[in-house]
Amino acid sequence: MGKVFSRSETEQEKFIRLCKKMADDDCRQYREGYPNSKDDDPTIMDNYLFFSNKIPMRPDGLYIEEILKNWFGDYEKLEYTHSYIQWLFPIRKKGLNAEAQPLQLHEAKAIRSDPQIRDRILRAYNMMLDFYGIKLVNELTGEVKRGHNWEERVKGLNKYLHNYLRITRILKFLGEAGFEDFKCPLVEFLLLECLKEKSLTEAKISLRDYWSGVLRNEADRTYILRLLSQFWPDYESF
Repeated sequence: MGKVFSRSETEQEKFIRLCKKMADDDCRQYREGYPNSKDDDPTIMDNYLFFSNKIPMRPDGLYIEEILKNWFGDYEKLEYTHSYIQWLFPIRKKGLNAEAQPLQLHEAKAIRSDPQIRDRILRAYNMMLDFYGIKLVNELTGEVKRGHNWEERVKGLNKYLHNYLRITRILKFLGEAGFEDFKCPLVEFLLLECLKEKSLTEAKISLRDYWSGVLRNEADRTYILRLLSQFWPDYESF
């Protein structure tokens, strides 16, 4: 049974606790593969066709190859354009772009088995990592480190907090697309930058409530939670 709000709790504390519960529920459903959802419409192929470079994303009308070739390093476009993230990193839930479709189960299966699409996913991931000032060191293990532009790009991460929602989406999609092993190295990097290096100043709640929670591998999740408790001993009480 969940904790009942005490009379001594302020409205803000109640709101924080409610948000934490909603985050926990969302992450748990994701880790379990949305067990209560049977939705899989075999007629919906938008995400697969987009990754196959056969249809453009909507409403912008751009094909994935155009984005991957022309947007890398265009930080202003990546920051202020909000319609592309649902296409490059589709997940099972509807996003803010009404013209993007949630990822279907049959699409995820097809994406995982298509080498050309997997290559495009890696390119999209590299593009976003570079945007955040991070470098993918190993395309087999997912190891990451600070990029040459970290000092400059982390300013945007600390200022534009919608990027934390984007990172959650990216992590979720990596798991759906067959890159589960890439998630823990990224979360570990973000955790250390946030709690040890103190360079990522606004990410503590996202780190605790979402980024650690979407790790489907139990050993990875346990490892990250141990790091959390090491650098943030009272993380559960906040």
